Amino acid sequence: MEINELAAIGQGLATAVFAGLSILLIGRWKNRPKAPVIAMAAGATACWAAVQTVGSLAIVKSPLILLVVEWGRNLAWLVVLILIMRDLDVTRRAVTIATRYGATFFLAAVLLTAYYSIRTAQSISMIGVVVGGVMLPILILVLVEQVYRNAPFDARSGLKYFCVGVAGIYLYDLVIFTFTIVNREMDVNQWAARGFVNALFSVPLAFSARRSFRLSLDDYLPRQILFYAFSLVGIGIFVLFILIGDAYINAYGGTWASVLQIVLVVTALFFIAVVLVSPTVRAGVLVFLTKTFFQYKYDYRKEWLRFITTLNDGGSVDVATTSIKAVAQIVNSPGGVVWVREEHGRNFICAGEWQSDLPVTSCIYESSSLLSFLQQRQWIIDIKEYVNRPEKYDGLALDQWLDDKKDWWLVIPLYLRDELFGLIMLEAPPVVPTLNFEDRDLMHTVAKHVATYIDQAETDRRLSESKQFGAYNRLTAFLMHDLNNLVAQQSLVVKNAEKHRHNPDFVDDAIKTIANSVQRMRRLMGQLSDGGTHALSEDIDLDDVIKNAIGRCDEMLPQPTVSGTFKGSVKANAERLTSVLEHLIRNAQDATNDDGTIDVCVNADDRVVVIEIRDSGCGMTAEFIRSRLFRPFDSTKGSQSMGIGAYQAREYIEQLEGQLDIISVPGSGSIFKISLPLT
Repeated sequence: MEINELAAIGQGLATAVFAGLSILLIGRWKNRPKAPVIAMAAGATACWAAVQTVGSLAIVKSPLILLVVEWGRNLAWLVVLILIMRDLDVTRRAVTIATRYGATFFLAAVLLTAYYSIRTAQSISMIGVVVGGVMLPILILVLVEQVYRNAPFDARSGLKYFCVGVAGIYLYDLVIFTFTIVNREMDVNQWAARGFVNALFSVPLAFSARRSFRLSLDDYLPRQILFYAFSLVGIGIFVLFILIGDAYINAYGGTWASVLQIVLVVTALFFIAVVLVSPTVRAGVLVFLTKTFFQYKYDYRKEWLRFITTLNDGGSVDVATTSIKAVAQIVNSPGGVVWVREEHGRNFICAGEWQSDLPVTSCIYESSSLLSFLQQRQWIIDIKEYVNRPEKYDGLALDQWLDDKKDWWLVIPLYLRDELFGLIMLEAPPVVPTLNFEDRDLMHTVAKHVATYIDQAETDRRLSESKQFGAYNRLTAFLMHDLNNLVAQQSLVVKNAEKHRHNPDFVDDAIKTIANSVQRMRRLMGQLSDGGTHALSEDIDLDDVIKNAIGRCDEMLPQPTVSGTFKGSVKANAERLTSVLEHLIRNAQDATNDDGTIDVCVNADDRVVVIEIRDSGCGMTAEFIRSRLFRPFDSTKGSQSMGIGAYQAREYIEQLEGQLDIISVPGSGSIFKISLPLT
């Protein structure tokens, strides 16, 4: 390999590393004020190295271009140092140094240029490259010394690597350019090593940028990209070794060379395939990259979005499975089981599993050492660590069923309002990582959300059950109210039977009343059997409904009368609307003396029919109408009434898109006004 080719390789390496450093620094432009200028200096160095690369290959021969990139790179780092000194509150000193030494070095540069041009036959541009390679490095080295000297003690831990990197680069430049001036020619070996030296001292620069400016790959470089980039680099290195091995076989293999080449290639492909398909190897590489390149172990934005998405996508069908999956995928666990506390007890029952076999026991009893330890310590238990270091978990004795399965790894407690609500047990991943504070903090955080998520699902379930019971109880109350009216009718027949049993008209009325009661009871039984959905609406004759309601109430005093007629239909269930009118008429009878009056008035227009039930009874106050009349189970009739009639009447009228209004004056009677739309 020619010396110029070796120089091109070194400069190409420097181009790559400084371009990478510049890209990483660009990712911090919005948050770190010094990142742009350092990125600019790193970029200028990458450009300089690129030009030097093509120059070493004799692609670019112009000394002017070399002069521009050489001085551009040096001036860029000079600006960086001046800005750092300004941030260290030594701006005046920085300006003084830059002015004083700059003027001195400019004069020295002019003199050196004249001296070098007399003693050599080089062009002015090339002389400028050489002289600038002496003067500017000296000025930069002086500023590096000032930066480190004036930096506060707590800031030196980061700045020292920066100073080492810059000083190393320019100290080497000073050496090679000084020898060039003294010897009047460039040493090709020193020149060839220049790219490698720059690449070497980029390492402390990158380390300093990460510490001093809190540079983190987490902010802008996805871990998957780093993983695949590392894989490509690894494959490239592997291929390089294959080529070297192939060259060695060709040189020394003799007659076996072709066979050995085939064996080498097949073996290499075999190992590449193993690496690509093995989850253990992939997980190990990812753990190595995370520890080496990232400030934080987790990409929190990605983990949090995936966690929330998993919970949302799971819905309310299988909350336990969704919860386990949401937690397990954070630590690459292949499966797990969740236990939750019994609703009315202290034991913990197995609520579900995700990609795991259910344990032999379905209940963890309150007396278990595991539950006591979790409640007292609130720790995440690493079972592998417990096996190796049991003294760390003083007071914990795991149950036998935990020892029976060797795949258990983590026990994550779920706390709700500082009480142990449940626990998730995860299986070990292919590569079991060592847990640190970051893992435990993240697990505690997601465990709180999972506990709330499971508790909310349980609350929703109990609420749904309560609504179902409430609907059933409501239906039962309505049916009981109707049965109470039937009982009242039958009781009245029994009461009057002793006096009128020999009266044929009474007997006919009694049979008619009993037949009507039987018919109504059959309807009620039908409603009870189908959950109340049997009462469908249809077009009915309102006049017949009013007559039936009055007929059911004519055995009590005062007997209601009807004024006005309506020959038309409304959409309703005849029996339910009759029951509503019956209830309102009976209420009017209860509130009115026997010598009072009850009048049912009917009138209509083109869209609405209005039924008014007027009585001359005791009336009601506005406060009673507002706060008690339509409140269910609130009755003024004592234990003989369910207290839901008025509520039921208003509910059904509103279902028919109608309206129930009350006008009442204490001592003057009441008017119940029903408005129904016409069909």
